[in-house]
Amino acid sequence: MTAAFVESQAVYTPQEIASVLRVSAETIRRKIALGELGALEVGGRERKQYRILAQDLVSWLGADRARALFGIGSAATEIRQALERVPTETLEAVLSEAVARARQEQPEPQGPFAPTPTLAEIAVRFPKSRAG
Repeated sequence: MTAAFVESQAVYTPQEIASVLRVSAETIRRKIALGELGALEVGGRERKQYRILAQDLVSWLGADRARALFGIGSAATEIRQALERVPTETLEAVLSEAVARARQEQPEPQGPFAPTPTLAEIAVRFPKSRAG
């Protein structure tokens, strides 16, 4: 499994999965411990912590259930792969236009709010972005 592959996957915590399935996080941890649900072990000196990749969730639940419950599956993968083929400049232009249109349609916010960050500020805050 390559780093690029892992970065392209949606990642869930046991708590997030448990919340959607309406079970306890401990139930999800048991499924992981039994090998029924694949997961990555991260940190956790006191207690093991896990992160579950979308592909493991799809394998465990099945494509139809994963799509219905988590919005993941083959359609999400196809969209992600299609977007990866679009040049970064084109994506940025389309996203900028979409944000501008959305802002035009929304009423002005009331009260104090944070100013819109510049692309340079975003690049500093999110160094592992697609552009980086």
